[in-house]
Amino acid sequence: MNFSNILEIAFNFREARVLLTGIELDVFTLLAEREMNLQQVCETLNSEVRATQYLLDAMTAMNLLEKNEGKYRTSDEGIPFLSRKGSECMLPMLEHYANLWHRWSQLTDIVRGKGITIKPVDQMSEDQLKAFILGMHVLALRASKPLLKKLGPIPYRKMLDVGGASGTYSEAFIEMNPELRATIFDLPPVIEIARERLKASPYRDRIDFFVGDFYKDDLPAGYDFLWLSAIIHQNSREQNVDLYKKCYSALEVGGILWIRDYVMSEDRTKPKPGALFAINMLVGTQGGGTYTFEEIKEDLNQAGFKEVCFKIHGEQMDTVIEAVKR
Repeated sequence: MNFSNILEIAFNFREARVLLTGIELDVFTLLAEREMNLQQVCETLNSEVRATQYLLDAMTAMNLLEKNEGKYRTSDEGIPFLSRKGSECMLPMLEHYANLWHRWSQLTDIVRGKGITIKPVDQMSEDQLKAFILGMHVLALRASKPLLKKLGPIPYRKMLDVGGASGTYSEAFIEMNPELRATIFDLPPVIEIARERLKASPYRDRIDFFVGDFYKDDLPAGYDFLWLSAIIHQNSREQNVDLYKKCYSALEVGGILWIRDYVMSEDRTKPKPGALFAINMLVGTQGGGTYTFEEIKEDLNQAGFKEVCFKIHGEQMDTVIEAVKR
């Protein structure tokens, strides 16, 4: 670590803020459809001329836009990801990141003990919730198939996808196992998003829906496989024990629980993405965080699970822990 490294870390926010402002204004979709000069962009966005020029020029310098003879357009490389009509559209995820910006801005006050302004999922606006759920879909779509290949054969018949959001992992599991039927368990507005997204899925007739809140409600029972993906980090350990007990009750004897999340080293400094994600939970939840294997194992054992072990171990949110109901 040196003087330049520290300055680089401190100033990294600049490009992130430029990109996120472009996302919030939907500049990239606008300029993917046709090139425009500054005046045309300002008229369309109803924006201020000087500020818009500086923003567009900065995005051009970052290779997000191209500028030719005073006209701007979204870069060819960026169109698939940054246009709403792009083949690999990332906008829901980036809109969620723009929402996170405001939470992270509270970090100093939170560390000083001044409290936190949290809007839980069930209190998000319709647009915020949709951005969050579809943003998770964008990430899961890329991560699910490589992860499932590492996990190997999936010899199960009835799967409960707890907090399954829009059903991306349910689809991926079914694709790998033609004998599998999945049930997505989630909050009412999330289930509606899942129903809409899955209308065109080739696996729609093998996916069921169960509306509920795992903080308040029991899970449906009779499953041989439970998938708990990117859930435990939003909870305190006490909340996780309660959830694990519900998972235990939902499983048949001999059933398997797989938990996908960050798993931290014993000193909690590795992996780096997990340490930073703990901050994301600090600014976004009342009690969430990232946990060590021993903490997760202890909490699973308290709920009744046996044979807790790593199924696969990764550096991102790609570690999977297995637990068995005996």
